[in-house]
Amino acid sequence: MINLHLPRVITLARVQALCFALTVAAAFNPGVTRAGHLPLWELGIGVGALNTPPYRGSASSVSFALPFPYAIYRGSVLQVDREDGVRGELFESERLRFDLSLAGNVPVRDTDEGARSGMPGLDPLVEIGAEATVTLWRGARSGNEFSFVMPFRMVYSVGDPLLAFQGLTLSPYLNYRIRVEDEASLTRYNISLGPIFASNRYHEYFYEVTPEFATPERPVYEASGGYSGSRVTLSATRYFHDFTIGVWARYDSLDGAVFADSPLVETDDYFIFGVVFAWILGRSDTMVEH
Repeated sequence: MINLHLPRVITLARVQALCFALTVAAAFNPGVTRAGHLPLWELGIGVGALNTPPYRGSASSVSFALPFPYAIYRGSVLQVDREDGVRGELFESERLRFDLSLAGNVPVRDTDEGARSGMPGLDPLVEIGAEATVTLWRGARSGNEFSFVMPFRMVYSVGDPLLAFQGLTLSPYLNYRIRVEDEASLTRYNISLGPIFASNRYHEYFYEVTPEFATPERPVYEASGGYSGSRVTLSATRYFHDFTIGVWARYDSLDGAVFADSPLVETDDYFIFGVVFAWILGRSDTMVEH
């Protein structure tokens, strides 16, 4: 654990933007497909909107809309890509690849309503780890593929202290990607589904009720590690010459999750929806295979 302290008002303002971007990348960009030659780098601006419950099991929802710089770099090892998010290639063969993996979760604010009434808010989370991708099938058309992806990440809350370890997550999924191209644009569709697992420390971060916050309606609760539910993610991204439009939706079922009996779980259903627009202002003349 890194135990550095920064002013909370400064930290959370920056961290919320970071976790918003990581949440967008994680929800919007499952799987990886390579095809064709593209510029080594691209620069632009974008705006993203996200509607999501503050945590899985919450009956309320929050909305974010933030501008962000649009930067792509398609190097041989490090890649920052509009399709694949931020990744660092560790190993690749014909059917197997290992990458760095990043994700995030928005903060849970203080509230006077709902299951967490009277409890303190939660800092946003950043997840970092490794991801193994096994290509199970490639179509005759370049860019169509079916793969098995297994991200394994360490989770840190970001706030005060700056970084605090909050457990581990494992979320394997199957991903099917379709690529459709015409003279004016390129469209990619994704559907992915799979289970989610997490350690007891991660589940405690969201679902534990300590004695000081227990009430007759909200008894003391200790969360255990294990099965955390399942998810289905759908996304569509349309690439034009100078701009990109993307939408995605994710549904999680908490049925059978080890924390389903926590008094902080208000519903077994979790929906998240997002939209991204990005404008390309400049690009490299150097082309790379991608």
